[in-house]
Amino acid sequence: MKKVLWISVAVAALMVTGCSDQTKEQVKKTVESATGDAATAVTAVKEKATGTMEEAKKKAAEALEKAKAKGAEMTEKATAAVTEKASEVMEEAKAKGSEMAEAAKEKAAQAAETVEKKAQEIKEQMQPGAEKAPAKNGAALYAKCAGCHGTDGKTPALGKSAVIAGQSAEELKKKIEEYKAGTRNVSGMGALMKGQVAGLSEDDIAALADYISKL
Repeated sequence: MKKVLWISVAVAALMVTGCSDQTKEQVKKTVESATGDAATAVTAVKEKATGTMEEAKKKAAEALEKAKAKGAEMTEKATAAVTEKASEVMEEAKAKGSEMAEAAKEKAAQAAETVEKKAQEIKEQMQPGAEKAPAKNGAALYAKCAGCHGTDGKTPALGKSAVIAGQSAEELKKKIEEYKAGTRNVSGMGALMKGQVAGLSEDDIAALADYISKL
């Protein structure tokens, strides 16, 4: 554009100074040629700029598509990671729940067994004649004692011991257990009594004491 302006100024100067027609014609051609070159240059610049803009738009669109694809990939990976973690937590919870369920079943089974055992004991105690069994057993056991204490339990053994008939079952049970353990010795009869009750079981002692208390 500066070149065209300079040539225009030169032409105007020549026209003013009165050049020959031939010279003026040459200047005119030169101006037209310069003007055409300038127009061509401007067009070329415009086309170049347009092409650059289109290329820039294309690259921008490609970059945007890549960014979208990358974002989708990252989202997919994040979703997969969250899903995997959720599955792990669910499996852990299931395993923990199964463990707790097994523990609960075991405790329930133990409780049921205890209840069943207790119910059986109560059932046996409530059977007809259950209350009479200890007395019958006690009577058989007392036969060994009758020689010293009398068949009714009212004879002082060897003239030394107290009358055992009428004493409470709990008191008699305690004394027999002490004789068996060797911790009781009344009137020097501890050793004799220990030998007499040594073979008695806990149930035997209870049955014997119950029988004597009822004499």
